Amino acid sequence: MVQTKPQQEALAIAHLEQQGMTTYCPLFKQESIRHRQVQVNTIPLFPRYIFVLADAHAKETIHTIRSTTGVSRLIKVGDQPSVIKTDVIDQIRVMEASHLQHIDRYFKAGEAFLMTGGLYQGLEAVYQMDDGMARAVVVLNLLQQPVRLTIDKTRLKKSS
Repeated sequence: MVQTKPQQEALAIAHLEQQGMTTYCPLFKQESIRHRQVQVNTIPLFPRYIFVLADAHAKETIHTIRSTTGVSRLIKVGDQPSVIKTDVIDQIRVMEASHLQHIDRYFKAGEAFLMTGGLYQGLEAVYQMDDGMARAVVVLNLLQQPVRLTIDKTRLKKSS
């Protein structure tokens, strides 16, 4: 297992694979809101960590891993590189394959948030569900009555 420099997993993978190493970095999809736009990004499941297959080539050239661009350090247990069993990696691959079809949504059902624009600015509401990629169904308490609204996700802000 290798620890990378912050947000340099892809760079480290590219350089390690150029050296003939076999790497694996499990990924998942996560929704974010930046600059008033809803985006879906594919990001590492374990930020700053990648797996390197401990084959004969890797064992012979282990000293080059530490100095590879994007790599911070080789994870060790004592003096030996840490080893993850193949069945654990296989389980992670199965989990990754099933979850890459899903998106980790920015807002979760039942979560409270603030409305940041429009007529309802500054009011607190509860997220219900997505209504397409950029819109959400929320419940707002107006005059002691729950009111369902469909609103642009970029007009929502997580409560502290």
